[in-house]
Amino acid sequence: MKWGIRLVLAAAANGLLLMLAAALFDKFSLSFTGWLIGTILFTVFTMLLRGTMASLARKYASGATFLGGLVLTWVGLLLTDLFTGRSAFYLEGFGTWIFVTLIVWAGTVLYDQVDDHIIDAVKPGRSKGTTTGA
Repeated sequence: MKWGIRLVLAAAANGLLLMLAAALFDKFSLSFTGWLIGTILFTVFTMLLRGTMASLARKYASGATFLGGLVLTWVGLLLTDLFTGRSAFYLEGFGTWIFVTLIVWAGTVLYDQVDDHIIDAVKPGRSKGTTTGA
């Protein structure tokens, strides 16, 4: 259940970030279909790659966490661009790739800071003041 909620929230955050990036950059075009497919693909790709990046971060410490997050975002965008038609999702230009990656990465860093709090708030059967345990 927690994984499903996390997936839906990540997709919502990613969808907003992709729309923001597309609005800011002329060389990032995104149709509604491209946004929808791109959001789904980007979310799936980054969630699948996250485990690999987390193990690398544990191995190589905090510097890898920062760099790994950027690489994860870039790879997710690259795979999404490759698997989505050019008329629907298209990134063009070195600078556009860099800035879209930075915007989406920064947004996911912010999202990750509140992710567990949001999931705890939407869990069924939990209310303030109730505790579990011995």
